[in-house]
Amino acid sequence: MVNEALNASRRTFIGLAIFSFFTSILMLTGPLYMLQVYDRVLMSQSVPTLVALTVLVAALYLTLGVLEWCRNALFSAAGSQLEGRLAAPVMEAAFEAQLKDPRVSGEQSVRDLRTVRRFIGSPTLPAVFDMPFTPLFFLVLFMLHWAYGLWALAGGAVLVTLAIVNRIVNQKPLEEAEKEERIAQHQAGEMLRQSQIVAALGMADRLRSRWKNSFDNSDAGMLRSGSRLAGFTSGTKAFRLLMQSGILGLGAYLSILEVSTPGAMIAASIIMGRAIAPVEQTVGQWRNIVQSHSAWNSLSALLGTGDKDDEPMELPPIQGRVTFENVSAGPPGSRTAVLKRINFDLQPGEVLGLIGPSAGGKSTLARVLIGLWPTLMGNVRIDGADVASYPTTVLGAQLGYLPQRVDLFTGTIRDNISRFNMMAPPEAVIAAAQAADCHDLILHLPDGYDTDIGPSGAFLSDGQRQRVGLARALFGDPKLVVLDEPNSNLDSEGDAALQNAIKRLKARGATVIIIAHRPNAITHCDQLLLLHEGEVRMMGPRDEVLAKLVPAGNDNDEHRVAAIRRGEVQNG
Repeated sequence: MVNEALNASRRTFIGLAIFSFFTSILMLTGPLYMLQVYDRVLMSQSVPTLVALTVLVAALYLTLGVLEWCRNALFSAAGSQLEGRLAAPVMEAAFEAQLKDPRVSGEQSVRDLRTVRRFIGSPTLPAVFDMPFTPLFFLVLFMLHWAYGLWALAGGAVLVTLAIVNRIVNQKPLEEAEKEERIAQHQAGEMLRQSQIVAALGMADRLRSRWKNSFDNSDAGMLRSGSRLAGFTSGTKAFRLLMQSGILGLGAYLSILEVSTPGAMIAASIIMGRAIAPVEQTVGQWRNIVQSHSAWNSLSALLGTGDKDDEPMELPPIQGRVTFENVSAGPPGSRTAVLKRINFDLQPGEVLGLIGPSAGGKSTLARVLIGLWPTLMGNVRIDGADVASYPTTVLGAQLGYLPQRVDLFTGTIRDNISRFNMMAPPEAVIAAAQAADCHDLILHLPDGYDTDIGPSGAFLSDGQRQRVGLARALFGDPKLVVLDEPNSNLDSEGDAALQNAIKRLKARGATVIIIAHRPNAITHCDQLLLLHEGEVRMMGPRDEVLAKLVPAGNDNDEHRVAAIRRGEVQNG
């Protein structure tokens, strides 16, 4: 994918090479002008010749300015084109990669793309494009005198050697420092995103200390590599100045021997400086080169170089039949099974309650069902088709999902309920809110459905976020709805609204799976499934399962809650 995007900009880079060729030639304007002034104008005392040369040089410099402006604009356009072609694929791939493995930082991939774009528009890449035309300057030096050419070649060889040694010495430390910096950025972002819980639990000092440790490691690595890089940069600059001064001395000696002229001496000094400038600039910008190279490699690894798989044939809209066939599963990237050999079949329109102790695998089952987490063994099917065969965008649009922790997004109530579908008609948004029984709650907010809820819904209470999240889950009348502890933050009014919503779902034939720790959540369940340590311990009609869980004569809410959370079989 990255190579394809680069190849798509081939014409632009060919144009840049052509511009670089002509700008390199025009950079000879100054030295040749000085050569003519010293050796022809001053010797002949000809004012018309001086005027003609000056007018010609002014025209050439004007052309050079226009070409440089066009070249810089092309570099900026090339960076923009590359970023434009890769932005959507990078975001999609980063999103999928983070779904598969939460340890992957999708945000870093977006930053990598911006790093590559900035590198293309930076002064570093023009220096790289100028390097192939360096032999042109050496050729001119040999034309002035073979000694100038040899002097410049020797100096260029030393500078190239310094650049190679600089790469060997500094590349690995710079990459390690860059890695530490990414860790520090991730820790800082995590701490700032959860600033309220950090402050509430008195964790700020310890988390800041952890971040400072990573930051100091990164800073120390940057300092060490920066010191060495500064040494190479300073040494390269000093050597370049020495070579330019040395060629003046060589020119003076050749002038004394009357085999060269003072004008050729001055011109040779300027031309040699131009010839070796790209090498010096490359050494000075080595940190940017390493960062961009690392970012490019990360993008290549993320996107791969092969063709994208064909999209599977679109299946009919789901009806809600759910089948687990000997499923074992765990978190993405883990080989440890949280769910173990799960088998059950749920018909369209049935309501299933998942109960059992904490860490028993209930939320894992929900995530596996909707395709967020992969299976280690077995198949999860919806209407007979494997969940993995559905593209996430296709399946997600037909599902309703309320996670245990409800995260909303910066925007309005309408945006969040409609799942940021800007084309969603207001009637559909209101219908979802009414299905969740939170329409009146929304109308009492300052701007109703247009109320800005702040970053991650920060301006709403936990209960309000949960009710808006339920409305989002019910948007579009999905046939399959998964609710993970949907009443964990609800008061009595919210709990009653939840019961009404479940009744409506059941009435219209939707399949509903409810993860519950409280008995109110399973009031309308047809079946209960007891999960304990990732295994199905019991499944059947709700009343039969409860009868086995709750001791005779203790069917009040307190005992039901305890039984549901423990998942201990008392009878049968």
